[in-house]
Formats: sequence, structure tokens, C-alpha cells
Amino acid sequence: MTMRVARKRPAAAPATAGPVERGHPGAALELRGIDAGYGPVSVLHGVDLVVPTAGVVALLGPNGAGKSTTLKVAGGRLRASAGSVLVAGDDVTRTSAAKLARRGVCTIPEGRGVFPNLTVSENLRMWTYRGGVGRADIEEITYGRFPKLGQRRRQVAGTLSGGEQQMLAMSRALSTSPSVLLLDEISMGLAPLIVAELYEIVGQLAAEGQAILLVEQFARTALEVATWAAVMTHGRIVLEGRPDEVSDAVLDVYLGGGSGSGGSGDGA
Repeated sequence: MTMRVARKRPAAAPATAGPVERGHPGAALELRGIDAGYGPVSVLHGVDLVVPTAGVVALLGPNGAGKSTTLKVAGGRLRASAGSVLVAGDDVTRTSAAKLARRGVCTIPEGRGVFPNLTVSENLRMWTYRGGVGRADIEEITYGRFPKLGQRRRQVAGTLSGGEQQMLAMSRALSTSPSVLLLDEISMGLAPLIVAELYEIVGQLAAEGQAILLVEQFARTALEVATWAAVMTHGRIVLEGRPDEVSDAVLDVYLGGGSGSGGSGDGA
């Protein structure tokens, strides 16, 4: 499947000469020698990855390569069997997802993480129950970033379009001023024009200095906003580099001969 988008390109992410080195104070998130899996099934094998502060790392590869499993480990939803996870230099390997979220590591998962029977406004009110931010602040952040949601504040979330539901899900993470955003296939099931609109927001966040690790089925879209790209296959990082350095390998070798798509998801 090839995605063709007749829209302007996403806002460019800040330029970078390369990845932040392991242990550098500019690293927002580090994975060091991560092994992980599900019961007896081993999925990740010695994964090393660094996400710099004010940088976007695109994690790309074929279905089942281990991309979503990597995000689960980074976000505390899956415990690594070996290796370490560090946030701003602190070892958080055994920290729960809830505690990591309070530290600013926020996951925007595949699918729609909203309350479908509540209105947009009521969903935003739910975000306040985590503490630290008031309803007025959340509404200002959300409606400023996603004007469409401001027009639908009284509409039940389950009746929003898929793209609008994804915007609402993104507002949940952005309302807390996260230090690290983990984006897992935010384009899943959406029309190309909506995907482009969402990635304009991702590009804006990158330009504002947000640290982002993203998994995306549309390689071309991800590479347009990324400052660094890592290619994963069979649970290992096999190639890293600037987007222009890895694009040919990603498209021609790992994602199907330039199709720009890795399929509809990541089996691992």
C-alpha cells in the first residue's frame, strides 16, 4: 500500500548531526542491551537505542520486527528480561508504567485511547484527575493544538472521526507537558490526508523541542519528521542513521521495495 498525500510537508524537526551518545546528559531516553519477550517467546535481543532531548527517532521495520514491543519496554508496560531503561540518565528499568507517566514518559498507543461515551469536554475533564493540571489549562492546550476538537467539545467522542479521536487521545499526553512521547502507529486505520494532518502536529512538537520515539507503518511520513532513524528486524537494531542515509534501505529492503508501508501493524 502506498500513501500519497496532497498536503504540505510536516514542520521540519530540528537538525541534528547524529544520535546522542550513551550516557550523555542530552539523552531523554535510553535503552541499553534490552532483551524482552512474552513468556517463553523471546522478541528483543540486545536492543540499544537513544532518544535525545529535542529529537525525533523513527523506529522502522517490517511487521513482527519488535517495534511495538520496544515501545512497551520503554513505557514500562513490559518488563525487560535483561538490559536497562534510563530516563534523563536515571535507571527506571523496574519502574511501572504509571510511575513513568508521572515522570513524563507518555505513550500514545495504536488505536483510540478515549472514553467513547463521554463528550470531548468530558474526556478532557477526565485528564485532570491525574492531578497537576486544571481543566482550563487542558482545554487551552487541546483546543489550541487541535482546533477541530474545540468545534466539537459537546460531541460524544465515539461519534468523532477516527482522526479526531486520535487527536483527542494525543491531547491526553500533551496536557501533562511530557518529557518523552512514545507514538505507536498513530496513523492506524486513518485516511492519508488525516495522517498528514496528525504528522503536521508531530512536526510542530519536534520543532518545539519535544523528545519523540515513534513507530510508524508509513515510512516516508515518519522519515519526514525524524531527526534519526533506526531499522529493526527480528528484534534487533540492524541499521541507524539520518533519515536520508537509511531511507533507501528502509523502503527497498525492509518495507517492501519503496512502498512506504510496513503493513497494518507490528505483530510484536
